Amino acid sequence: MRIMAFDSGTKRIGVASSDETALIAAGIGYIEVNEKTDDELKKVVEERKPGRLVVGRPLNMNGTDNPKTTFANELAEKLKILFPGMEIVMWDERLTSMQANKMLIAGGMRRDKRKETVDKVAAALILQNYLDFLKMRERNV
Repeated sequence: MRIMAFDSGTKRIGVASSDETALIAAGIGYIEVNEKTDDELKKVVEERKPGRLVVGRPLNMNGTDNPKTTFANELAEKLKILFPGMEIVMWDERLTSMQANKMLIAGGMRRDKRKETVDKVAAALILQNYLDFLKMRERNV
């Protein structure tokens, strides 16, 4: 089953998708937050036909909500409306954007290019963390 993940923000939503076996995550792009956001979300989800959607939930280091958590909650609600019956999972995304930035810097990517790439890399990290959790849970059952 394919799974997709979203890294919400005020300007862009990073998008990632797994392969059909739900083992490997890859960033596939980002969606600008504007009046066309709903249409773009529908398009990307309908193209990939996932069985589940994951929304990164930004939290403080102590596990409490922060101001950015509101955007993630709003995105999850929007996805529930756009895709009724689709399972939506909120997943802890602490430090994924920082980790994505560090990876891109280590790879020598210029600052202006990083801005365009960091959201999809963060979404891929969120999704890979979730997929790894599912694999561990399967082994322990």
